[in-house]
Amino acid sequence: MKVSFFTGALLLAATLHAQAEAIPTQVFNCTACHGGQGQGNALLGAPRLAGQQAEYLLDQLRNFKAGRRGYDARDLHGAQMRGVVASMEERDFEPLAHYFSSLELPPGEVPATGETARGAALYQGTCAVCHGPDASGFAHLRTPDLRLLDAAYLERQLTHYIQGLRGAEAHASELGMWMRGISLQIGTDAERQAIVDYISSLNAQSDGS
Repeated sequence: MKVSFFTGALLLAATLHAQAEAIPTQVFNCTACHGGQGQGNALLGAPRLAGQQAEYLLDQLRNFKAGRRGYDARDLHGAQMRGVVASMEERDFEPLAHYFSSLELPPGEVPATGETARGAALYQGTCAVCHGPDASGFAHLRTPDLRLLDAAYLERQLTHYIQGLRGAEAHASELGMWMRGISLQIGTDAERQAIVDYISSLNAQSDGS
């Protein structure tokens, strides 16, 4: 019995040590805003990172570092994020992206709305080709899983694309400029809100991974 207990304790200690080793050191630069489990914080304007496409997260870290995102002071959250990333080494980006992508959380709450049917039609006509028919994103296109992002964040990013605070030709990557062009095709605030409502409703169908 003593031998078994001692062996079990060693295995537990080894497991905990391995888990600690698997957490990138720079993760603690992220958790103050994005949460200890990468769950995000809507009050801080910080999106959920847990379960997000690793390729997309890596792309965005590089964009912030290079000034392709967060370049406009009016984008308060983006500028803040750019300042945080500026102090980080690019070699840390890939471990961070894969770490947060591997985290699993349950899906979020679904807002009550009557606009989801209209939003679904608008989404399929403007967004689905890059983000997928179910808004789960595509790794090879480096597009995010939109189902994991809260409604306020989605609405803010669409607005920023339209205003040029994100995706401007003088600063952004090719993908950012492409996304701005798509956003400009969404004609009215009501249409934009209907798309956001529809994407948010998909949280109910997401497994949170």
